[in-house]
Amino acid sequence: MLQQMGCVTLVWLLCWLPQLLAAEESSWQAYYQLSANTQQLDKQALALELQSLNQTQFSLPSATRRFGFDIDAPASWYQTTAGKTVVEAILSLQTPSGGWSKRTDMTVARSAGQHWGVEPKYVPTFDNSATTTQLRVLAKAFAATADPRYKAAFYRGIRLILQAQYPNGGWPQNYPLTGGYHDHITLNDEVTEEILSLLLAVTEAKQEFSFVDSKLQQAAQQALTKGIALLLQIQQQDNAGLSLWAAQYEHRSLIPAWARAYEMPALAVMESASLLEVLMQLPKPSDELQQAIHSAMAWLKRHAIYEKHWHRSERVLLDKPGAGPLWPRFAELSSNRPIFGDRDHSLYYDVHQVSLERRQGYAWYTDRPARTLLRYQAWQQQFPLTAKTLKAAD
Repeated sequence: MLQQMGCVTLVWLLCWLPQLLAAEESSWQAYYQLSANTQQLDKQALALELQSLNQTQFSLPSATRRFGFDIDAPASWYQTTAGKTVVEAILSLQTPSGGWSKRTDMTVARSAGQHWGVEPKYVPTFDNSATTTQLRVLAKAFAATADPRYKAAFYRGIRLILQAQYPNGGWPQNYPLTGGYHDHITLNDEVTEEILSLLLAVTEAKQEFSFVDSKLQQAAQQALTKGIALLLQIQQQDNAGLSLWAAQYEHRSLIPAWARAYEMPALAVMESASLLEVLMQLPKPSDELQQAIHSAMAWLKRHAIYEKHWHRSERVLLDKPGAGPLWPRFAELSSNRPIFGDRDHSLYYDVHQVSLERRQGYAWYTDRPARTLLRYQAWQQQFPLTAKTLKAAD
């Protein structure tokens, strides 16, 4: 009987697998086409504006490290003149597709003939908290003022995030797609974490997100569920079991991938820690997700560094009794050893071998997971590690 069932299953696979693969490829091609169309619409909008101004070249807005204002300001601040000025600038710098740029001053409204960001090739983007930050601001501003323009811009931006999600559940760094490592599923710089956090807030529709309608809530929940399912699929493993997540993955093969020359395929310790904080906010985590969290926390505990201090100005790792815990930004996939890179693609196990420019220009060590482990203490009281959750990992 079992042999007959096995034959039936094999026949089913042989009959239906080609169709399933064709359907999957069709969904990817549709995604790529929509991305290209969206990018073309953004370009056409700017070209038409330039034509109306009798200009052939766009200018750039002002640059700043973040966005030029306090992104944590309370909702009431957006009732003030200063707050309204920021929101007007944000509205003007939203691309026709619905997103925003990074490193662009969003206290000054865009002028006609300007691009929407200081890095035209990478607009819109989710990197460096772009787009997710502006959407949180719009939600606060709408809660404080009920200005319908803020709500409309918020809905447009959320739809872009939903549209940008790959068929397998991940998100690229930029959307519409711009090629290269920007198309990788990106956890680096907290891209995935911030998108999931925003979607979770939309699904709950609490506080400043209470205006979100049920249709958008459901769409956000579907994207959130799909995104978490992918994270469970791409969590890395070592000899001890499940570990952390890589910084970026090739978006089709899901293999950890290079980004910039000094961002090698490796475990992203800092981003994994911040991602875990979002995952611990989910109200009803599955057994599989609970096991993923427990395992990742165990990795952080095993690989914490003590008696060392990362000197933030001199950019050296020093012996210091009683110091720690500390973690490397990246850990090697095969060995879990701290690993460091340079602009020439060279890799080192000793951070002091990295050029001074890259030591000064990148955060190679972090104490960020200490906060995550502290929050885990409360979470594990609610969701303790049991035989059932252990089995979910098998």
